[in-house]
Amino acid sequence: MEIRTRLFLSILAVGILLGISGYLFYDQILKVGRSFDEVQNRATPLIIALGDIKSDFNQLVASILAFTIHGSPEHEQEVEAAKEELLASYDDYAAIEQDGAASEKLGDEIFALMVLGDGMVEIGQGSAHDHGEDPAMADEADHAAAGPADGSAAEPDVEELHLALQEFDAQAMSVRAELDSRIEANVASMQVKQAAVLTDIANGTNLTVLITIAALGVVVGVGGFVAYSLTKRVTQLARTANSIAQGRLEQQITTTGSDEIAALASNFEHMRKSLVQAQGDLKDKNLKLEDLNVILEKANAELKKLDKMKDEFISVASHELRSPIHPILGYASMARDGMIPSKEALDVIYGQATRLKQLANDILDVSRIESGTFPYSMKRTGIHEVLSSCIEATKPSVDAGRVSLVADLSEENEEVEAEADRERLTQVFMNILGNALKFTKKGRITVGTRLAASGMLEITFSDTGAGIPEEVLPKLFNKFVTKKVGEDVAHGTGLGLFICKAIVEAHGGRISAFNNSAGGATFRIELPVSKAEKAAEKPIASREKPRHGAP
Repeated sequence: MEIRTRLFLSILAVGILLGISGYLFYDQILKVGRSFDEVQNRATPLIIALGDIKSDFNQLVASILAFTIHGSPEHEQEVEAAKEELLASYDDYAAIEQDGAASEKLGDEIFALMVLGDGMVEIGQGSAHDHGEDPAMADEADHAAAGPADGSAAEPDVEELHLALQEFDAQAMSVRAELDSRIEANVASMQVKQAAVLTDIANGTNLTVLITIAALGVVVGVGGFVAYSLTKRVTQLARTANSIAQGRLEQQITTTGSDEIAALASNFEHMRKSLVQAQGDLKDKNLKLEDLNVILEKANAELKKLDKMKDEFISVASHELRSPIHPILGYASMARDGMIPSKEALDVIYGQATRLKQLANDILDVSRIESGTFPYSMKRTGIHEVLSSCIEATKPSVDAGRVSLVADLSEENEEVEAEADRERLTQVFMNILGNALKFTKKGRITVGTRLAASGMLEITFSDTGAGIPEEVLPKLFNKFVTKKVGEDVAHGTGLGLFICKAIVEAHGGRISAFNNSAGGATFRIELPVSKAEKAAEKPIASREKPRHGAP
């Protein structure tokens, strides 16, 4: 039998015994609770209520007797107050007495007594009225007017009062006897119930102790047997495991039985074999690790390359920051000393400040793009209108004698629109036009548009400059990539085209660049046009005109 089965059966037996003990103990608690509840909520309040009735009854009897003797209004008020208190006490008793017949019987006796008491009060009131309000004064007046009385007129009242008093006393004794009987009966009942509660507690405690002792006996007997069988085989298994831990993997693990210890030994044996196999696998993994080291070295080289790009950006950025500062300081100094006109100095300072502002804007835009907070305001925008505005804004910077800027746009499709942010598209177009103008010393810059078969609006910027170096072309739209053409130094911070790519892709478009076969380079932007216009779209630029180096 498995160890867990033995333990389960022993635990089950203990659980059954404890369950029976708990049930019996709970039942005893309920019985005791009910008995205490009956004593506390019925027997005790009932005895107290009967005692209150007896006390108020004695008060009423005393008040009536006092009134019959003195006949004063104060004693009459005491009688009425005693009657009200007695009735209130009886009402409290009737509310908790479950025996309705007994309650009704006691009430009838009390009411009969009160009727007799009322009769005695009436007799006393009549006697008082016959003799005046003050008996002493009435006696003096009678003696003064009629002389000595022979008492024959008062005898009927005394006789009647004496008979009423005897009947009242008999009824009072009957009520007292009934009250005493009921109080003694309730006290005896409460004592019997208390004795029964104590007996139940003692019986329940004894039974609980016996069952608990039996449960402990089962636990000790089964636990001792299981512990002995476990200890013997676990000790043997521990010795073998220690040998394996010291590196002697060739030693096999064996044990007897078919319980969990045997299963554990089998698992240890399986682990031993796995360790032997793992030693062989470890050698293979060491070889693979060497290959991974090679890959890591390549990745490290790439990181160094990226670090170099960062250093280059810092160098370029610091250069771009210093370059405007020197002219600003120089022209400001010359204007201050009166060496040049203020207008000329301010023009140079304004241009260099604009350059600084553009550098700051580029760095801020890159930060926003990478954090996902770059703002866009999408609305229906005419692409021709934006392109035309950018071309017109660029023309003043073009050396008309050396470079021509051509807008190859068709007027018949000027109304074609796209969902776009006009300001961000202007930023893209001005950046690409600025680069084309910067790297085209002599020749032509052409801006053209057309609708592709995919429904995308294609915008191209072609120039006849020196083109893009082949080693730069694959990473042209990455950060910190600057172009160096011929013997010229690298221009810019290498952030402009990275920003352009992010803006175009945010509009659902694509941007690419390639060198023309005849010289120069072409930047191509593809933007999706608004759905409302797709059905009526026509080519914006003439498709028959040749394109420089289009793939």
